[in-house]
Amino acid sequence: MSEPAPEPTPEPTMRTFATDTGMIAYEVLAARGYAGAPALVLLHNFMSTGRAAWGPLLDELNAQYTLLLPDLPGHGQSIGHPHGFHHRRIAQQLAALCGHEGMVDAHLAGCSSGGMLAQLLVADNLLRPASLTLVSTTYSTNPATTGQLPPLEPAHFRAGRRWMEATARLHDPFHYDGYYAEIVLAGFQRLRPETAIDLRLVDLARFTPPVCLIHGAEDEFFPLAIPQAMAATLPDAMLHIIPGQSHDLIFRQPWRVAEIMVQFLDQQTDSNIRSH
Repeated sequence: MSEPAPEPTPEPTMRTFATDTGMIAYEVLAARGYAGAPALVLLHNFMSTGRAAWGPLLDELNAQYTLLLPDLPGHGQSIGHPHGFHHRRIAQQLAALCGHEGMVDAHLAGCSSGGMLAQLLVADNLLRPASLTLVSTTYSTNPATTGQLPPLEPAHFRAGRRWMEATARLHDPFHYDGYYAEIVLAGFQRLRPETAIDLRLVDLARFTPPVCLIHGAEDEFFPLAIPQAMAATLPDAMLHIIPGQSHDLIFRQPWRVAEIMVQFLDQQTDSNIRSH
């Protein structure tokens, strides 16, 4: 007699938070280890979702930290977004969500566009994070600001059919067939420095939280000189360069990103305990 089929794993319960352009869908994952654990906000990259980007890291991060995991406005199960996916407007919406959940001083981490949003949250004094982790990101997409060539042109983005179909499945089931291509991909292709991020190094020099930079040595979007300049400017920063890795580092080596993050976050927690 055959064994009964296993019960399907239940879908995570999503909460919703109303914004002026729709609503943000998100999860709060209570730390498994103990009550009163510090909080960590995780912001995903453009065209992804919270689970798709951070999923392989969640078990390790959730062992010691309560996690706030949103789908960015217009992505995944979230509905509506600021015109042009304007990152400063999105940052304001995320700050309101963090305030609603009592996480304005939580640890903060972002990958690619999520890292840009994290920097805007700090630069615009919208949050006061205990620490900042930036994975595969930049402080500006403007080549005139960074001095890096060639300019990043989202309109030149190309991906294979299978990748496109897989990414569409992160979004279309919660909206309509073709939503990803019509709204999310097209929004990415129209991004410009004024709607994405165009901070200056002098802005980063005013950051007060400790910062952990994690970057692939062969990042095809943001050359190595960018995180190196960021690390040299930020008052309290450590830089981790992962050899042989491209912009999709978080997808190719999530275990390595998680290892670095946990070590960095534990250092901040230990430092806070000693200071009190």
